[in-house]
Amino acid sequence: MTSPTWARTVVAAMGRAAPDAVAFRGHGTVRTHAESRRRAIAFAHALGARGIGPGDRVALVVEDRADAVEAYLGVGLAGATAVQVNDRLQVAEIEEVLALAGVRAVVHTDGHGPRLEDLLRGTGADVVSIGARTSATTLAYDEATAGATSYALPVVRIDPEQPGIVGFTSGTTGRPKGVVHTHANLDRIVRHMPVHDGIRWGSRCGFTGTLAFAAGIWGVVLPHLYVGGEVSFMAGLDPDAWVDRMLAERTSFTYAPTPLMGAFADRVRERPVVLEHLDTVLHSGSLAPREAVEDLVDAIGHRYVETYGMTETGAPVTATVPDDWRPGSGAEDAYASAGRPATIAEIRITGDSGVLAAGEVGEIEVASETLFSGYLDQPDLTAEALRDGWLRTGDLGSLDAAGHLYVRGRAKDMIVTGGMNVYPAEVERVLVQAEGVADAAVFGVAHPRWGETVTAAVVAQAGAEIDVPGVTAYVRERLAGYKKPTAIHVVEALPRNASLKVRKDELRRRFENAHD
Repeated sequence: MTSPTWARTVVAAMGRAAPDAVAFRGHGTVRTHAESRRRAIAFAHALGARGIGPGDRVALVVEDRADAVEAYLGVGLAGATAVQVNDRLQVAEIEEVLALAGVRAVVHTDGHGPRLEDLLRGTGADVVSIGARTSATTLAYDEATAGATSYALPVVRIDPEQPGIVGFTSGTTGRPKGVVHTHANLDRIVRHMPVHDGIRWGSRCGFTGTLAFAAGIWGVVLPHLYVGGEVSFMAGLDPDAWVDRMLAERTSFTYAPTPLMGAFADRVRERPVVLEHLDTVLHSGSLAPREAVEDLVDAIGHRYVETYGMTETGAPVTATVPDDWRPGSGAEDAYASAGRPATIAEIRITGDSGVLAAGEVGEIEVASETLFSGYLDQPDLTAEALRDGWLRTGDLGSLDAAGHLYVRGRAKDMIVTGGMNVYPAEVERVLVQAEGVADAAVFGVAHPRWGETVTAAVVAQAGAEIDVPGVTAYVRERLAGYKKPTAIHVVEALPRNASLKVRKDELRRRFENAHD
């Protein structure tokens, strides 16, 4: 007897879609639910034939492709754990994640094949290549999916409380953390998200996010497949091309990245016909300027949805609703709010004295039916983050009298730039290895396009001069581009308190206008 899991739930729903219903568009591919369902099942059988199943971890370093989503489904159907790897990472960072996860196999798309070839030859893991093969390839995805002899669902006994997907993020120590969501929890997330974000049956998604975000997979892509909908890959399009595609495909759901909110609002005003079929415009992942939210709501009205969540919460834990944008909203300031708690979640604000009253700023803590089960193989970090069923988010915020959440900043030093999380310690440990650098501090400063931008202050070694372009190049070679400081300031010494901790608040005040 098989157990219900997220992958079986999604694939079963795809089987109920109309035979010619499109599941994926983009990058020269149009694929129906029936086609993608068969390919996911075939891949699951191919993995099983190689002995990959429950208890095994399969890493995916993939671009935004239909094949990549099918591969995730195939891993889930086989009962294995999908390890999501941000494909923006540098090779050295990917190597660290693979080692921490202890993977049995690695799936990559052809855009990453050449740069990963040497690394993957030495892992001892099976290497599945989507697209062009490399010398490291042990299984070609197209051959595996084309040569299937059965399209019956694999009969696999899966413990629903075992890891289903692990999404890796960087830790506050600068080391990656694997955020574990079980098969059962992912099933809850997929079933909940249509209600949370207003995703209706047959919804057509203009997906401007990427599979580099684990939350985009279980929060947008899989729920659209679950409702028989369509995912059209639109990441990287300029606002004109984005709206062109939405008009041509009659998009009903899309995501507005913070940097594009203003331009998108302008294009909608120029071409309001898009609103005839556009039901929802989602924003999440980073704080949007209040002015940008007000401008976009002015252009699209009640269609705007703001949410708050993180990889650890699985599903977002708040959402705005149409009435927040209408007269009579109970929000203190709807345009600055992340909405109220979802039906599956509770939020409280805590401080030294315990739970704080409305209006008081403290740490945001969350209890939810879709919280992660812990950090992969890191019980101490798990115990620190999860206490009595409540997640300590490390974010600062407040609640108004009506229960709307306002995110004020971060208790920890995490920087959110363009929706990507950057932990200063990770960047600092690379900076201090650069030639001539004795000490470094990394912090975020406000940026009108990205929300925040990564900034560094560095101290030279005695008798040395720092070559700032050289240090920038050094970091770029070792870290993903979004982690690279956009400004590096040479200072005589880092300001420290009596405990010798760096006063990053002083550095922010000193350099907050350096990007103007």
